[in-house]
Amino acid sequence: MVKRSVVGIAKVEHPGSKLEIEKKLSNLLEQMEKRNLISMKPGSTVLVKPNICFVKGYETGATVDPFIAKCLIDWLLRKFSLKTVTIGEADATILNVDIAFKVLGWEDTFKRYPQVRLLNLTKDELVSLSLDGLYFQNLKMPKTYVESDYLISIGKLKTHVQTDITCILKNQFGAYPVKHKAKYHPYLDEVIHDVNKARLPDLCVVDGIIAMEGEGPVDGRPKPIGLLIVGNDAVATDHVCSRIMRVNPHKIKHLKLAAKRGLGSFDYDVFGEKIEDVRTTFVPFSAKLIRNKYIRRIPLLRKPITACYLLKRALENEQD
Repeated sequence: MVKRSVVGIAKVEHPGSKLEIEKKLSNLLEQMEKRNLISMKPGSTVLVKPNICFVKGYETGATVDPFIAKCLIDWLLRKFSLKTVTIGEADATILNVDIAFKVLGWEDTFKRYPQVRLLNLTKDELVSLSLDGLYFQNLKMPKTYVESDYLISIGKLKTHVQTDITCILKNQFGAYPVKHKAKYHPYLDEVIHDVNKARLPDLCVVDGIIAMEGEGPVDGRPKPIGLLIVGNDAVATDHVCSRIMRVNPHKIKHLKLAAKRGLGSFDYDVFGEKIEDVRTTFVPFSAKLIRNKYIRRIPLLRKPITACYLLKRALENEQD
């Protein structure tokens, strides 16, 4: 029986209160469990994939707050008899995950958790997957990522200069264990689809306590809005996120591709806060930035194909 797609939204009135953040996230997870949308057998292995795309603290809006992961893992360990919980992220063009784990507080947060380990997915053993994808026919992915019994994605509520938003589906692209991921940017929507086809998250959590708008995913402006979003469907979760951000989900290419090819649904139930009550305009990357010096901060513009693509998208957004 196919489970109904469900997304929960919680508003944290005092974003600086760790007690309130923990309580609101626990409530969302409890509601998901009551709907039989979170279940794990004794001895299960769990992989948590957070968005750590750069060595910038969570207060910038660029990366997931390790405290969110701690609250999630504390809840999981209370509820289920788990064998291991692996927190895994892969290196990227401008990211060394081992350094990020140290600098951003992940090592300190989990050093006293015997069941939890941090893993640079780029260094993990790889497994080959046959994939009738939009870009890849065969894909090599980290063994721990593919073979874990349960996969949880912790995304960040952010705009993105190329894909408009980066929440859950885009977060999974970060698990692809190739350091120089920028070479895939001209085909990014198709590659995002393929990585998610290889392994979809079983549970989605979006950290919107301090979000990001503008030149995301790393050079935008922090936007404190105090939201936590939880879902059992990556497509539905991203659809809700885009609506919250006032970004038209039907203009997000990777989201449309994922829905069209059966990776999730635009038909879902929402509990907790109503989308209409928490919507807030996220200032996008726009053509206005083309006319000022900040555009020079985006390294992708050194590649003509990407520069043209970004300019086209920026002008489209400006007209909208």
